[in-house]
This record gives sequence, structure tokens and C-alpha cells, in this order.
Amino acid sequence: DNQQDTAIIFKNCHVLKKINSILAILFITSLLATNSFAQSEINRRSGYYGNITITDHLGVFVGLETSHGYMFDKHNYLGAGVGGFILPNNNHPTYMNTFLDYHCYLKEKNSFVLGMKAGWSHAFNYNSNSGIKFKNGILIEPNIGGSWLLKSGNGLILGFGVAMIFPVGDFRTDKKIFPLPKISFGFEF
Repeated sequence: DNQQDTAIIFKNCHVLKKINSILAILFITSLLATNSFAQSEINRRSGYYGNITITDHLGVFVGLETSHGYMFDKHNYLGAGVGGFILPNNNHPTYMNTFLDYHCYLKEKNSFVLGMKAGWSHAFNYNSNSGIKFKNGILIEPNIGGSWLLKSGNGLILGFGVAMIFPVGDFRTDKKIFPLPKISFGFEF
């Protein structure tokens, strides 16, 4: 029992250190970037927009997402995207999400952002011994964050959300929903 308790405490400390490191990097990047944004007169424009983000489901899954679409005016973006996620341990469950992505920028330049993703989640190695609980699921992900434009017209984005997956079809769980809190940081272009 003591060995199991020690292993759980060590694992929890490792996860907390990882989360704190990510938050520190995001904070420092935001502080450095704020200085380069202060003199920018660039505003959002309608037309093609895209983004690429690194994501962390709070110490569980890490991944990469990209979304490409259209900015209808200076505030509303609608796109489609894909993302891949892995669990960084000895058993490597691998998920892929496909989704529609909506963002509402409250201001034309540096802005608070409200968003929603809706789509499909698929596990590539469901039949292995990785402990994956579902093969397919419906993805709903509300998110909030901030977007800061650079002088080049590109931007940085920081988001917080909850990826909620509703298992569909073949699954090995009694849970009706898997909520996964998520931090994302990336670039808009």
C-alpha cells in the first residue's frame, strides 16, 4: 500500500510540475508578446484564416490541432479542423478529432475570444491493451481565451476549454460523457 501511495503522489507531482511549466511558458510568452503588440495598428480582416495549436488536456493527453476557414467580418470565424492526441506513457492511445470550429472575437485587434468546436473523435488503437474506453465519440468543446495580433497581421492565441466526448457505438465504459479540461496555445495566420 505504501508503494502504491508513493507512486500516486509522485505521478500527481509530475503532472502538477508539467502543468505549472506550461502555464509559466504561456505567461512569459504573453508578457513578451504584449510589448510587440502595443504599437500595432493591424486589425482583423475578412478572408481566409487558419491556426495551429499545441494542446494539453491537463496532464492526460498532449496533441496538435489545426483549423482553417473564413473570417466573415472582423469578429466571426468559421472553419474546419483536425487534431491528433496521445497519452504520453507506456500505453500510447492515439485519438484523432475532426471538427467544425467557430470563434467570436469581441474586439478587432487584441481580443477576448469565445469559441465552440463540434465534431467526431476516433481512437486508432481501440482493440489494443491500452485501456481506451471508446472507439468513436461525438465531440463538443466550448472554449474561451485571448488572441493578440502581431505587427505582421498574424497572431498568438491562448485558450481554455473542456473537450466533452460522448461515446458512440462500441465502448468499454458506463460513462455517458468524458470531460477533458484543455489548455491550448498557438498561432493564427
